[in-house]
Amino acid sequence: MPIKSENRNPPFNITRLSHVVLSSKDLDKTRYFYETGLGLEVTFQDKNNLYLRCLEEPWNHSLIFQKHEGPACCFKIGYRVFDDNDLNKAKDFFDQKEIPCKFSKRQFQGNTIELDDIAGVPLEFCATMDQKEPLMRKFDQHTGGRCAFLDHIQISTHDVQSAFDWYSDLGFRLTEYTATDGTDELWGVWLKRKYNTQDVVYSNGEGPMLHHIALHTPEIANVIHCADAMASLGLAENMDRPPGRHGIGNAFFIYFRDPDGHRVEIFTSHYAFLDSDLMPKRWDLSNTKRSQVWGFPAPKKWFYEGTSFVSKELKAPLLKAAPVTLEDFLEKLS
Repeated sequence: MPIKSENRNPPFNITRLSHVVLSSKDLDKTRYFYETGLGLEVTFQDKNNLYLRCLEEPWNHSLIFQKHEGPACCFKIGYRVFDDNDLNKAKDFFDQKEIPCKFSKRQFQGNTIELDDIAGVPLEFCATMDQKEPLMRKFDQHTGGRCAFLDHIQISTHDVQSAFDWYSDLGFRLTEYTATDGTDELWGVWLKRKYNTQDVVYSNGEGPMLHHIALHTPEIANVIHCADAMASLGLAENMDRPPGRHGIGNAFFIYFRDPDGHRVEIFTSHYAFLDSDLMPKRWDLSNTKRSQVWGFPAPKKWFYEGTSFVSKELKAPLLKAAPVTLEDFLEKLS
């Protein structure tokens, strides 16, 4: 399929990824992982909810955990819009498209609208959130991964092309993409509204399923320090993928699984994507440097495991194309 041009006059103004709402069987274990381990700040906790934010975030939360006894799941993906007028524009737009959409209330947020995207991902948009002085200059409280802000998410979907078209209509810009070798069949799209390479990634696979959330830290040394800190706290077994560098986005990364199995990336050193004449970079699916510039390819579980969205049925991918995994690589050597 041809690459769709970005919509420079979207129906309403989305500014960035805002927050993610996830499940937790044990809020105290979740708090220990994110606060003591990764270094996030707890802004509120009661018996059913845990709200956290990163060091540079002046708003109340970027992560919400809700007490949940069932299988691990993601409840919502939140985006910010410019102001309340954009919320009204969004409501009108989705009503005209006959996409079910409603206003709702969420603690510490202003007016919020809820809907599902074309992939079945439950979304919410808000324009305002309670603000607090950030911990940016309180250096004595910078611990763990010294995470600055929630940067992006990655979601597996059964139909990458339709997700790309849907988000392009909303003004998301394509920065990099993966296609099957010799074709324009989209395997993955990196989409952004803010200044850098992505707010959301949609990749081919059984879905909808949250692959990971990603927290940005300012320095490569922080990624290594995060690994040391997690190990010293007895959380080394939570490491899902050791430090490396992605070709796509140029990110230096490490991945963990939290106590409920949600995958978390701590990363740094991706790049700005601002000028209008910049063209998206293409990667062939067979190119293992997409996911790891040096070292071995990612293991199979990294591509295929994730967190289901609550009450959403998983669909098999339309595109029958598989990335090269660590297991494939080692089999060729044997």
